[in-house]
Amino acid sequence: MTSIKKITFLFLIIVPLLFAQKTHPNLLLTKSDVVKIKESLNKYDLFTKSFNDAKKALDEALSKPIDVPYPKDAGGGYTHEKHKQNYNEMHIAGFMYQVTGDEKYARFIKSMLDKYADMYPGLKAHPEAKIESGGRLFWQTLNETVWLTHTIQAYDCIYDWLSSEERAKYEKNIFIPMARFFMIDCEEEFDRIHNHGTWTVTAVGMTGLVLGIDEYVQKALYGSKLDKHGGFIPQLDQLFSPDGYYTEGGYYVRYALWPFFIFAEALANNLTDLNIYDYRDQIIKKAFYSALQMTYSNGAFMPINDALKEKTWLSPEIILGLNFVYERYGQDKQLLSLARQHNRVSLTGAGLLVAKGFQETEVIPDFEWKSVQYTDGGDGLQGGVGIFRHGNKDDMQTLLFKYTSHGLSHGHYDKLHFLFYDQGEEIIQDYGAARFINIEQKFGGRYLPENKSYALQTIAHNTLVVDEKSHFNGKQEVSEKYHPEKYLYDSSNPDFQYMSAVDKDAYPGVKMQRTMILVNDKNLYRPVVIDVLKVLSEKEHQYDLPYYYMGHFISSSFEYNPFTSERNLLGKKNGYQHLWKEAEGITKDGFIITWWNKNRFYSLINSADSTAKIIFTRIGGSDPNFNLRNEPGILIRKNAKDYTFATVIEPHGVFNPTLEFTKDSYSTIQKVSVVYDSEEYTVVKINGNKGINWTLMLSNINADRNKEHEIEYGGIKYKWQGPIFLQK
Repeated sequence: MTSIKKITFLFLIIVPLLFAQKTHPNLLLTKSDVVKIKESLNKYDLFTKSFNDAKKALDEALSKPIDVPYPKDAGGGYTHEKHKQNYNEMHIAGFMYQVTGDEKYARFIKSMLDKYADMYPGLKAHPEAKIESGGRLFWQTLNETVWLTHTIQAYDCIYDWLSSEERAKYEKNIFIPMARFFMIDCEEEFDRIHNHGTWTVTAVGMTGLVLGIDEYVQKALYGSKLDKHGGFIPQLDQLFSPDGYYTEGGYYVRYALWPFFIFAEALANNLTDLNIYDYRDQIIKKAFYSALQMTYSNGAFMPINDALKEKTWLSPEIILGLNFVYERYGQDKQLLSLARQHNRVSLTGAGLLVAKGFQETEVIPDFEWKSVQYTDGGDGLQGGVGIFRHGNKDDMQTLLFKYTSHGLSHGHYDKLHFLFYDQGEEIIQDYGAARFINIEQKFGGRYLPENKSYALQTIAHNTLVVDEKSHFNGKQEVSEKYHPEKYLYDSSNPDFQYMSAVDKDAYPGVKMQRTMILVNDKNLYRPVVIDVLKVLSEKEHQYDLPYYYMGHFISSSFEYNPFTSERNLLGKKNGYQHLWKEAEGITKDGFIITWWNKNRFYSLINSADSTAKIIFTRIGGSDPNFNLRNEPGILIRKNAKDYTFATVIEPHGVFNPTLEFTKDSYSTIQKVSVVYDSEEYTVVKINGNKGINWTLMLSNINADRNKEHEIEYGGIKYKWQGPIFLQK
């Protein structure tokens, strides 16, 4: 062993001696927390409500026989759900014992642990373990690590109540073999830089903190070989960009933050010298706030990559994270507006502090959604995501532009993809993930086969598909090597916000550049989205640009051939096999389609010429088990070498079915034209009623804000300064 390695190793094993002589409990709930909670139990309504609700549910559970069934079901099945219920009830019972002193809660945990201690040593691989990281109690180790994370907290709460013989039994039969299973048998998962890895090291590290096993804590922090190729600290370094964006996306940061906060709090209460909450310029705080910004005004996480649209910031993970952020980072009062929506707090000292702040703050400010950009990658140099917002939370427009890295195993092949929200609804959607979580009949609650065959394929997103192939030919190991480059981002003027990014790697010999703009104008009902997607290629290709709109089709400006008696699939693979071709048409000189959603109309105005095809599609082909949502889309198909798609998305009008009132159901903008296009410059004309006569001028390769540009075409001179200018 070299001297450097010796010094490093000695440092890693010396630090834990600081907590060798400790009291219990001392993870998320500490002795001092217990004292404060006892003193204030009925003082703050939000905490009192949370306490009483949990106690009522637990007391009801205590009135029933304990059931620790032999594991046999996948997600959603009885045994799967019962073991989840068991760890939740043990976790709450530990808290109740500490706060009330009632030994019935300790006896409940002990009785449960007795049954697990009898069963666990004899368990082999779970019968439904159909993935590499299969568990014993559960079909995947992920669920098993969550079980241990919660159960070890319950054990910590009754540690001093148990006899030394009882503790030895549980540690020998449950906690040590389970932790060793994660570290040794599942070493790859343990060292994985991924949310599964976060849960695994959290479970093992917290077990080490309670049992006083320094090795577990150090390996949880620095990896199975203590070389920082895995572990909690490298995960904090690599999974978050410097501004807090989580590489798997907003939906998965919601889930990943749970173990990050659980372990961080346990470390803060035991290894104070780590200063974990200050680590990497308070990266945990940044991660939490970036997660909140990755939601729409209804609290729903914007579903890029694998994501379920039902998940909002009402999730228990966000409740726990909010409570610790509030406590550890200066008691930000706007977080109390989320606590109002949560209507409960965590049963921790931090939860008590939030309840106190909520009750004692006279005016609680609303959470502020902002236009914001985030970089991606631990170094912040792997692309990113841009978000524009306009309006207040009651009727906010949000435009998200994705130019991130792949996003690990939950990433999708969708460079330069976007989503658009209005009226509290998705208007231009991302499909998200194909999964019915915890519904046993739907593939055991796992990701469905259609997640791979459709949802993560490029054609499932609002971005360019070349020759009916997904980006990087649908190969994750290739996609993870590349990322788009940000070209522009500016949200300083709320009435003219713009961003642009370039991708040169998704397809060999093809360069894509997409510029997205949110423009507010007094002559329009609402801000409009301008979308300019430029393609440069070494040879001719088939270009497909889909837009998946949410709502009911109203009209089009061109004639089309509807397939009313039979339908064909759009293609045979790469997600095309899951799209029905419902109609097809050709436009002469641009087109408009209009749909209705809620109380407003939306029009998509595009510059396509007569050589392009317009295809109406619907999701749901090749789907014998009806796993996919049957939602509409429109696809612009063009065979070309170099081409620029120019599109405006305009919200307009009013529809009130109750009063049978309709106004301005036709778009104000009537025509979008690309009047000049070269590798260096693009000029787009946007014309319509109410005095709309815009000229958008883009510099595609020089982003210098002070650079003067001038071109002449068709006898007209175009002059502007900077990379982008909209002349009205």
